[in-house]
Amino acid sequence: MAARRRDAPRVGVVTDSTACLPDELVAALGGTLAVVPLTVTIDGRSLVEGEGVTGETVAQAEQNERELSTARPAPARMVEAYEYLAGQGCTEIVSVHAAAQLSSTVSSARLAAAESPVPVSVVDSTTMGMAMGFAALAGARSAVRGEGFAAVEEVIRSVATTSRTALYVDSLEPLRRGGRVGRAGALLGSALSIKPLLRLEDGVIEPLARVRTTGKAIERLGRWALAEARALGPGPVVCAVHSVTRQDLAERLTGLLTETAEKDTDGAEPVTWAEPIVQAPLAAAVTAHIGSGAIGVAVARMPEDSSGADPNGETDAA
Repeated sequence: MAARRRDAPRVGVVTDSTACLPDELVAALGGTLAVVPLTVTIDGRSLVEGEGVTGETVAQAEQNERELSTARPAPARMVEAYEYLAGQGCTEIVSVHAAAQLSSTVSSARLAAAESPVPVSVVDSTTMGMAMGFAALAGARSAVRGEGFAAVEEVIRSVATTSRTALYVDSLEPLRRGGRVGRAGALLGSALSIKPLLRLEDGVIEPLARVRTTGKAIERLGRWALAEARALGPGPVVCAVHSVTRQDLAERLTGLLTETAEKDTDGAEPVTWAEPIVQAPLAAAVTAHIGSGAIGVAVARMPEDSSGADPNGETDAA
């Protein structure tokens, strides 16, 4: 690939904290990728994600029966992220955010885009968690390689809209309380012994399955993730596991996905993950709405030249 001139147009990517991107992945793309935090309010005290509140903080508040709510980033906070990337040399920005059905962050981004020092295209990911995080990573990696504005936006849209997310939750009550239960509301009132599994489809939370034990829930999530990875078709496929307080279950699910992925099960095609499975703690705002006992799994198909790429690779001319 030809080296990109230092004065050539450069694309930046902005996302929000509901992408649940681990810090080390963001740091590897510093100057190209920026994450805007949401706000979590605990008993009337507003705290910014990463600046006083984490998923663990929310878990403790939940255990103590504190009142929890969340708020989108203010447009001014979005503008700060756009100004930061412009200061790093970005001449255009793609801003990808949580599904509009679940969060009003997209609205903040659109308001902020009008105040940005460089052009901004706002993308509704129709998802959240690492399903969105992988889209932001793919776009940022494409930008680092010197891809243009339209190409970076297309990569982000493609990865976001084809990615898949499923969840195991201890209770549907946090989702009901926050008004985000979606079609999973049909499971409300189920016996306490029933463990609900949910999926996120086009920004709507839907029932996936009902099982009777936590062990069966993890097994079902694993089978679902492998089936969805196969269904994504040819190309590098990646996976992330989300948790807050149930690291034991997250490790069990990761082991299941790692150990069985390449086995031929019932004649199915084996799955080879293009990168190590990402351990992605749930963001505070996400934890507030799905509960601290939740376990999530996301699978996504990355561009052929993005998955496994060195995000620190030099692309500028010497």
